[in-house]
Amino acid sequence: MGGRTLKRTNLMLDKRKLDLLRRTLRARSNSEAARLAINNQLAVSGIQEALRRLQERGTLEDVFRRAPFRKPR
Repeated sequence: MGGRTLKRTNLMLDKRKLDLLRRTLRARSNSEAARLAINNQLAVSGIQEALRRLQERGTLEDVFRRAPFRKPR
């Protein structure tokens, strides 16, 4: 696993949703599907935060005018 520390934990999950997630992510196991989903969400959150910071600095311009304008919080 490349030096990563894994922790065994017990989760209560909806079986149908977990099966769908596993198929969607093409994971080999429920554990792999959960790890992939966590990694994907953390990546998306990081990208959103970086974009928010760029927008606050005024260095991000929507040249195609596709994104709705929102004032920074």
